[in-house]
Amino acid sequence: MKTIIFGLCLVVAVCAIDKYPTKYDNIDVDNILNNKRLLNNYMQCLLKKGKCTEDGSLLRDLIPDALLTDCAKCSEVQKTKSEKVIRFIKKNRGDDWDELLKVYDPDKKFVKVYQKYIDE
Repeated sequence: MKTIIFGLCLVVAVCAIDKYPTKYDNIDVDNILNNKRLLNNYMQCLLKKGKCTEDGSLLRDLIPDALLTDCAKCSEVQKTKSEKVIRFIKKNRGDDWDELLKVYDPDKKFVKVYQKYIDE
């Protein structure tokens, strides 16, 4: 019984989160995008093909919710950096972009919503 109550409290606490953690907002996204080794490591993590750093794991876990909510829980910094990453990967790493879509948007529900970030 205690386990059930604890589980319900945990679910309520998670649902009550109105913003994503800003702990990693100061990460230098340009450095990652321009460093092939770092970017490859992040891509392997996001594609669930390799090990993840703590920040990579958090990002991988939050992507589905961010897609569903149009990044409503994102800080302005997170939104700006997300748009930059989306444009970069689509433009410079098309194969990775296609794989990301297969993992996070297999039914193509979100690609139209986020087309504005890709086209800019």
